[in-house]
Amino acid sequence: MITIATSIRYGNYKHLFNKAVGVERLIQKYWNDFRIKFDFDTRVKFVIRPIRGNTNGIAYDTDNRIEIDPRRDYVQILETIAHELVHSEQTKQNRLSRTGRNRERVYHGQVYHTQVGNYTEYLNRPWEKEARERAAAFIQELSHNGTLALEK
Repeated sequence: MITIATSIRYGNYKHLFNKAVGVERLIQKYWNDFRIKFDFDTRVKFVIRPIRGNTNGIAYDTDNRIEIDPRRDYVQILETIAHELVHSEQTKQNRLSRTGRNRERVYHGQVYHTQVGNYTEYLNRPWEKEARERAAAFIQELSHNGTLALEK
């Protein structure tokens, strides 16, 4: 299921509506590619909405939801979707989970404190590294085999 946020449909971000529809089409166009490459719960819900800061997307493991910011270029958005689907896969396969304690995650059986001091520490979390690497490989594979055709 794909939802375009109310703020884009009717609110302060109406100017993003066409871009949000483009993101919706991207998800639909590459759905089979995503399913082949990543082992995620296919009942995932996508929400297309502006996200504060320089965050491109967010995967919520508690309700199987992925939020995507449409204010990026389509290649970045496609890579973000792939990145968040890796997190969905990590959760589905129990490679990434919560401990029950605030700000703790378990990745491959090891407990990590998720509160970080800076962006570099965030990027160096092992589940983030995996998601970035696999998303980049996904884009490279689409580009290499000629199926990466995006709207302008």
